[in-house]
Amino acid sequence: MPSIDYLNYKKTNYSCGGHLIISEKRNNKIHHFKSLDPQSPFAPNWDYSIITTKCDLDVQELSTLILDNEKIIIDKYPPANDDGYTGLGMDSLTSRYPYFNLLTWDHSICKQLHKKISEFHDEYVKLVGASFLSNLRVRCWANIMRKGQKIKTHYHSTHQLTYLSGHFCVQCYNSSTIYNNPYRSISDDGFYIKNNENQMTLFPSWLPHSTTKHMENIERITIAFDIVPENGINLTNTILL
Repeated sequence: MPSIDYLNYKKTNYSCGGHLIISEKRNNKIHHFKSLDPQSPFAPNWDYSIITTKCDLDVQELSTLILDNEKIIIDKYPPANDDGYTGLGMDSLTSRYPYFNLLTWDHSICKQLHKKISEFHDEYVKLVGASFLSNLRVRCWANIMRKGQKIKTHYHSTHQLTYLSGHFCVQCYNSSTIYNNPYRSISDDGFYIKNNENQMTLFPSWLPHSTTKHMENIERITIAFDIVPENGINLTNTILL
């Protein structure tokens, strides 16, 4: 696979320190970020992958289901202690993320989504050459953005049992998710991956990410999820993967 210097990528400021290797395999697009070999005992060292895949789910059904349940969930539950540091606010559906798991809803499309997340997880682990863990669990929630909103830079976890996070694009127009190398967070413009409907993405949960501003009149709807080990720090509202 060819090594491509970060400097060649639009809207990035990765002019030194590592390479990006892009490849495609079995309907998956692999973005492999790897630092140059450390030349001192204190040099930063990274090796991680962001992988996207195309799905074939009924996004119109998912969109309707999420929008129909937005007000019900917001009225039923108070906001959590935060909105996941997304900047979407305490009145958002995102701020209720600890209280519901979309994968437990009694709808066939939710069961199909659950199955796809599980299958894509297995594919991701194989593609990066990692070891499989047993009895993994997953929590899953939805984000709804309206015109003028964007998700601020945040990450999902950094503790010793941190695993994988992901998102699925239900209804996305002219938007991108931006991923930031944490070693270059001061000068880093981020790596942009365009959002496409029916696209699922997996990445390490510690990886900082955000979105571009949503400028369309129709809602931007995504589904986010965390995959966690069975002995994880917080298993609230998780189910078996």
